[in-house]
Formats: sequence, structure tokens, C-alpha cells
Amino acid sequence: MPDDFYDQTPDANILATEAVMNTIRTADMLFDQIGRLLRPLNVSAAGGLVLGLLRDHGPMSPSVLSDRLIVTRATVTGVLDSLERRGFVRRSANPADRRGQIAEITPAGRQVLQELRTLIHGNEKAWASVLTDAELRTYIGLLHRIQDAVAPE
Repeated sequence: MPDDFYDQTPDANILATEAVMNTIRTADMLFDQIGRLLRPLNVSAAGGLVLGLLRDHGPMSPSVLSDRLIVTRATVTGVLDSLERRGFVRRSANPADRRGQIAEITPAGRQVLQELRTLIHGNEKAWASVLTDAELRTYIGLLHRIQDAVAPE
């Protein structure tokens, strides 16, 4: 931080700024590492999340997927297009609403998801091994408190 931090922003808190900057830097580093790990599997991080939802919760519509992932329907459509081209999901008419579609994971999608989860969770364990389980619980609690403070009402 600059020596004149408080001269520039007298009502700020240098520790808060450093904490936020380091949180963003850490998130960026993790996202980059996860992207590198997934590249050989030909799946994006968003694609992995979609596959996980479909595997864990069963077939669902793109609108439900977008609600669960907190992204736009257009984003989900793009991810589903990519996953479908690779044979990881299939889309069909939604029996509850013929105008809509439903997506489901294929056997190939289940296989790549298992590889993805094994790879990612193993690396998560290694990355977090610098902290004890007690420290991880504290860290998670602290992150939740910050998330609650940042979340829109």
C-alpha cells in the first residue's frame, strides 16, 4: 500500500483493502489453476459445474441451470452447446413444457465428470494443506461473514 494511503482515503481501512485485494488475487489464481487442470479434459469450469448439477440432481431445464449457477440463460445455452458437441450432455423436449428443453448428462459426461472431480478435489486438498482443519473451518466461516456483508439485500 502507498505510504500516503490514509491521506488519499482517510475513511478507509488499509487492512480491509489488503484483505480484499488478496482475496481477489487468490480467487484469480485458483480460477487460472482450475482452468489449466481442466484443459486436457476439454471442459471449462462452467461446464464442470453444469455436469455436476446434472449428475447430482438429474435432468433440468436451462433456466433452472442458470438460476442455480447465477448466470444468464444465454451463458448456460453456450455451455450446453459446448458440452453437447463433446457428447457430455444431451438435450430433449421438456415433457413438462414442450416449448422448452431439458438437459441430461450422458455416460461420457459422467466419466469426464468423475475425472474432473478427482483431479480438482485432489488439487484443492493439496492447495489447502497449508492450513489445519481448524484453520480451514475458521477461514470458511470468515469468508461466509464477508459474503453475507457483500451480498445484495
